[in-house]
Amino acid sequence: MAKSLGLLLLLVSLLEAKVSGPGSLLRAGRSEDDFVPLRSTLDEEAEDKQPAEGEGASEDKVAAEGEKSAIEGEAEATSGEAEGSEEAEAEGAEGEEGEEEELIPSEADSEVAYMLLGAVIFVVSLFYLVNWDDDDIRYYSMNIISMTMSIFSAVLMYQGINDQIKRFSADLPEFARVVIQFAHCACYIVIMQVLISALSGVVVFPGATVVNFDEKVWLIAEGLRCDYGRKLTPEEVQKVRAVGREPDAKRSVWLDQHNIEVPVRKERHNLRRAQRWMRCWAMLLAHMSGFAAINAGARLQAVEVFASSPGMALLPAIINQVVLQIFFKLSSMARSKSMEDCIKNQESSGHFKVKLCHEAVVEAENDVSSLSLSFLSVQVIRFIISGIMPNEEGEEEPLVAHSWIHIATFFGIGLMAMILAIVMAMKCTSEEEGEDEETHDKTPKKAHKVPDEPLSERLGMIISNSLAMAFAWILLFGTKWTLIKVEFLNIESMMGQIVHALGLSIFCGLAVFLLDSVDDTVRETKGGAEAASKAIRVIIQAIAILVGFSWEHCFDAAVADVAFITPHKRLSKFLLGCFVCVFLVPAWRRHILTKVMAYEELKKQKRHFNQQKKKPPGCGDTSM
Repeated sequence: MAKSLGLLLLLVSLLEAKVSGPGSLLRAGRSEDDFVPLRSTLDEEAEDKQPAEGEGASEDKVAAEGEKSAIEGEAEATSGEAEGSEEAEAEGAEGEEGEEEELIPSEADSEVAYMLLGAVIFVVSLFYLVNWDDDDIRYYSMNIISMTMSIFSAVLMYQGINDQIKRFSADLPEFARVVIQFAHCACYIVIMQVLISALSGVVVFPGATVVNFDEKVWLIAEGLRCDYGRKLTPEEVQKVRAVGREPDAKRSVWLDQHNIEVPVRKERHNLRRAQRWMRCWAMLLAHMSGFAAINAGARLQAVEVFASSPGMALLPAIINQVVLQIFFKLSSMARSKSMEDCIKNQESSGHFKVKLCHEAVVEAENDVSSLSLSFLSVQVIRFIISGIMPNEEGEEEPLVAHSWIHIATFFGIGLMAMILAIVMAMKCTSEEEGEDEETHDKTPKKAHKVPDEPLSERLGMIISNSLAMAFAWILLFGTKWTLIKVEFLNIESMMGQIVHALGLSIFCGLAVFLLDSVDDTVRETKGGAEAASKAIRVIIQAIAILVGFSWEHCFDAAVADVAFITPHKRLSKFLLGCFVCVFLVPAWRRHILTKVMAYEELKKQKRHFNQQKKKPPGCGDTSM
């Protein structure tokens, strides 16, 4: 009986172990310690109830030991699984820690993050400046942005074309390549002359109609509308309130299809559009011509005979100006016949078109001369100070850390150049009163002649502008010298150039606010307002050129870096430059240059009002 009871208990325990298993005990809330006493109790009962017969006892003992070993094996397997799961969890935690360590940002990631944050802050800062509550700050900000866009676009187009010229002229002698660069510059000058003459109406190509600049039309003046600046149709003009009641009105409102009052203005639409197109192409082609002249003069400076001493290095700058003045004189002689025919055929309107063309051409030609003369002169100054002649891009190869004495001397020369530029501008620049567009048709016919500018006056303007541009070049390269000396950043890297340009932009922005406060202070003084206006105009022009040149280096390096990873580097750079220019130039002309010209017109109207206000009869003496 006892034997039968022991065997029954053993079978029950075996069935429980086989069916449920140790894992079920754990899942039911029982631990392995709860399972061990049951196993030990069964073992003890099996040993106490051994039968007398040896064979039967031996068989029962063997069976009991087999079952015991099976149960112990299953228990060890269960504990092994638990330990394995704990080790797997530990390894998983270590793996997650390893993955977190691998997510540490690299240097490239950090630079991209800096660029993203900096770009957002920079763009928002521009929005603040162009919407400032001071018209002068708005004008200066838009003028600087416009100059930057112009220089950037011109450099991209010029560099793309010039790389192709270098590709086909690489095997020619150095003198031949200099001549090719002068011819390259002459091509831009000719294209500029033809475009300005055609846009101003002086030259009328076969099949083209003569543009009437005297026609006044009603335009939409609501800046929030998508059709801002659109000319009203004859049916829409009838809904302008001033029509029929005030024929001489220049501003009124128009009722649109929703019966909403829309501000409108009356102006010479054809004239404004022609002026905007002329200003656009004159600036672009003038900068492209200037860079071509710089390249030609710098290549001439690199010739061994001229690179022997600073005195000899100055001769290419003089030769460069002589060649440019010859180009300008030939161009003037070529367009004089067209101007005479325009005055003869269109009388007073023709005289106005001729004057418009002449002013645009002379301003563009002076920019070409000033740009090349300032850069080549600064090259000579750097050669005198450091003893190193830079290349045609103004870079020293390899980079040299100049002494603080050299850096201070360089900045001192730049400050003297700015002071001389202000003095010469105040002596040479006449107040821009211009001819009143409203009364230009009343000019006596005997006064209609081809305008001309004496060479002495032109040279005075060129030297004044060159000194201001020289200040910009010195500040640009002087800050590079400083950054190399203090080892603040790698100025040759993309990030270094962007930080450099951004720092100069912030400096120029603070200078604009300072100049505006000076202008507001001296505006009320008698006799000082005009002098301050001329001085500030020269400084703002130099600041705009400085910002434009600093960002131009960044844009040029960016295009070169993108083109470097392509199989055809020069072709890729050319195509990238063309694509960016096609994308940027229309936006610059329509939205930025238009606002710059509008601010200039506003300043002209304010100046005219102030001049009329100072006249004693019938003007009152109310101060501004």
